[in-house]
Amino acid sequence: MEHTILYLGILTAPFYNPAHEGRIIPPEPRLCRDLSEAAFRLSVHSYLFSFEDYDEAAGMLSGWRWQGGDWVRQPVTLPDIVYDRAFYHSKSDRMRCEAALSAMHARKPHCRLNGSLPSKPIVCERLAGDARLAGHIPPTLRYTPEKLKPFLASHGGRAVIKPAAGMQGRGVLLIRRSLWDDTLSVTGRTRGNRPFERILPNLSELAARLSRFMGDSPFLIQPYLQLRDSDGRPYDIRVLMQKDGEGKWSMTGMAARVGSRSSLTSNLHGGGEVMNANSLLSANFGKPMAEHLLRQIHTISGHTAIRLEHSFGRFGELAMDFGIEQDGSIWLLEVNSKPGREALRQTGPNTVYAKSIERPIRYARYLKDRLSPTFTASEFANDLFQPQR
Repeated sequence: MEHTILYLGILTAPFYNPAHEGRIIPPEPRLCRDLSEAAFRLSVHSYLFSFEDYDEAAGMLSGWRWQGGDWVRQPVTLPDIVYDRAFYHSKSDRMRCEAALSAMHARKPHCRLNGSLPSKPIVCERLAGDARLAGHIPPTLRYTPEKLKPFLASHGGRAVIKPAAGMQGRGVLLIRRSLWDDTLSVTGRTRGNRPFERILPNLSELAARLSRFMGDSPFLIQPYLQLRDSDGRPYDIRVLMQKDGEGKWSMTGMAARVGSRSSLTSNLHGGGEVMNANSLLSANFGKPMAEHLLRQIHTISGHTAIRLEHSFGRFGELAMDFGIEQDGSIWLLEVNSKPGREALRQTGPNTVYAKSIERPIRYARYLKDRLSPTFTASEFANDLFQPQR
């Protein structure tokens, strides 16, 4: 089929420190480069831009194109599709970005490739409202000081506290109450991602420390789950769900992320390593059980993508992190609408990583062609993984 011209704008945070030894280094440099190279192969005009690159008065956008091994800034056509990869440094940056996108849309309508998720408590509430998913969503409360004591009492004296908008394991804490006295141990990572451990004399002191630690940021409280392998290392299974060139959900790949025995989390930014998911689960549960668990994860991932689309609008890709207890219980720990690819890139094969790069571009083409009056869509209404496209 003959396609119309597609301009794909990859939205990033502003390049706060763009110059590095005379070269321009954008956020997520490997991903941005690989997306640009794949777009070129697929005959898609792509570029990077941030809200600072749009001149509203002139209606002109400057973008960064990957040319000859460097990023080159030049005037670009306003995008047909916006692929949002911006991680904001502040609320004001987020508001300025939305204002720029609205102004661009008023001059030339565009479609966003991926939606955004609300706060973690709202996501958990919506997923827990689905009978197919309820048994895989950990009980989750917004943290307030008065909730901690009863939560510890009803969950074996242990609780996990984490940022409502956190990532990379930063600020995740494990609280453990002593069996013998009023002391509590706190282990985890600072908000700068440094590991630490403290012993505090009582709940009052803990609440005061937590107040200073959290500042004005919202935090969540969840049960502590035994998500460790047979060697005592924390691990999770990262799944990448993406839509393809036909607008259909598919699992692109999965990988296991494994932390050290002394760590609370398995995040790569906290020193974790990547392993093949099937190999890790087979070593811990045996091959038949591992295959059963992987099939379950595949099914849960598909249902999760559908539920989130029905609740919050269209998405093009979602990453999901699963924890598995020693009895085989599967827990959906996180959902991320701006997924990285590092775990897939490290585990291989290269075709899986390449697919994770190409699929957003092919889906962007699908969206653009659907907007064209010459394109006739096929809806696949009965396909399990085909909600909104």
